[in-house]
Amino acid sequence: MKIRAGLAAAGMAVLAAVGKGQAPTAAPAAAAPIHVEKLADGVWAADVHKGANVGWFLLGDGVVAVDSGSDSAVGQEILEEIAKTTGGKPVRALILTHSHADHSGGARAFVAAGARVICHESQAGAILAFVTQASTDPKDLLAGKSNLRPLVESISERAILVDGIHNVQIYFLGAAHTKGDLVVYLNADKILYSGDVALTGRMPFMQSPDVDPDGWVRALQAIGRVPVEKLVPGHGEIGPAKGVQESYVYVKAVDDMANKFLSKGLPEERVDAQVHDAENAIPGLAMSDAHTANVKASYHAIKEKTARAAATPTAPAVTPKPK
Repeated sequence: MKIRAGLAAAGMAVLAAVGKGQAPTAAPAAAAPIHVEKLADGVWAADVHKGANVGWFLLGDGVVAVDSGSDSAVGQEILEEIAKTTGGKPVRALILTHSHADHSGGARAFVAAGARVICHESQAGAILAFVTQASTDPKDLLAGKSNLRPLVESISERAILVDGIHNVQIYFLGAAHTKGDLVVYLNADKILYSGDVALTGRMPFMQSPDVDPDGWVRALQAIGRVPVEKLVPGHGEIGPAKGVQESYVYVKAVDDMANKFLSKGLPEERVDAQVHDAENAIPGLAMSDAHTANVKASYHAIKEKTARAAATPTAPAVTPKPK
């Protein structure tokens, strides 16, 4: 699977499909049962009625889960589905692709079940604070378990989990949707759990306070060099790998637009108007408030990143002394 370099005609069709999707923060109008799909032998994913897509797979004598739903109640529902599909094997670890609540809100249920939590090092403090906070809510599975000491492991760039059969690769490809996005790749099955770095049929949400549009483009380019046969996106249809390309085309278009505005010295307060200008329209993509907000947020993020880089002193060049 290869990433296209530009917005070719096929890319326009991709944008048309993405434009019809909702932003990932939009919740379904009504609750529905968790829909579980078996992707390969010992590998599953699920469309959760509340929160982001989740997944799990067998590893060693237990199970590793990816993301946890939006709250403890949903997390418990996911755990019940995991037990059904795996014959009741224990969940040994929970990988959180990032700390947004729709992905991490159910983590306390997993911790209560004995799972350790794996996340990027930039998210570890927030995740640990969340899973260790005191609670008197009788519905909270951690309430009253003062003897439980949650374990949060952090990853800097890469980790590999192996059991002699499976090879699970966890990557941090740089700041993208957030400053701490992880993706999980099952090498033998060519299955990717992408978190919100890649969505299928949905418009990527580029308004996180720590978004890095340039980094997001690079992350998707890196993913595009990996053979992915099945994708579990943060949101959207599970299975088709097209979400990587869809997300790349859209994020690249927004990133290019924001960088163009900055290079021309466009004031931030004029970005909204320029997004709606005909010359900046993206063929195949319907104009929407979500798209405009993505461009404005990307402009601001790139501007702030550029300002920080300019303010960072560089080490003076060392001139070798003549011998």
